[in-house]
Amino acid sequence: MNKRLLFIPLMMGLASAPLYAGEYHRHGGFQDKARVVEVIPLYEVVEVPRESRDCWTEEVHGTRSGSSGAGMVVGSIIGGVVGHQVGRGDGRKLATVAGTVIGAAVGADADRQARREPYTTSERHCQVRTDYVREERLRAYQVTYRYHGETFVTEMDHHPGKFVPVRVQVSLME
Repeated sequence: MNKRLLFIPLMMGLASAPLYAGEYHRHGGFQDKARVVEVIPLYEVVEVPRESRDCWTEEVHGTRSGSSGAGMVVGSIIGGVVGHQVGRGDGRKLATVAGTVIGAAVGADADRQARREPYTTSERHCQVRTDYVREERLRAYQVTYRYHGETFVTEMDHHPGKFVPVRVQVSLME
């Protein structure tokens, strides 16, 4: 095997050692991994709003007036004749016109009163209601892991898998 091929990776590794040392000092330790020994999901109970829509149908009763227009025509003719008879003399034309207008109004009103028809219809009503339902939701994971014979426990917001990354700090004991 070519010794130069082995020499290049070895030299690159040695050249990068100061970089790792600088990284250690900059972050106060180095990164390693620890084996996960237990994961327990932690749940919490929360109240969640649920909207529902309640609808129903009601019968509504009433009366409506129908008008054929015949009452207004008949009333205007009668009013015009009466106005013509009453207005003998100089005001005959004015009395005839006034009688026609008043007769038409009275005839139309009488026609509406005479044609009152009862009716029944259905109306749909809806109402939105908010109920609160209790649900269990995953809050976190209690993770127990072991690093160099020591056991540690922490909470994580995701399932860690088989290993967790740890930061290791080494200090001199005096």
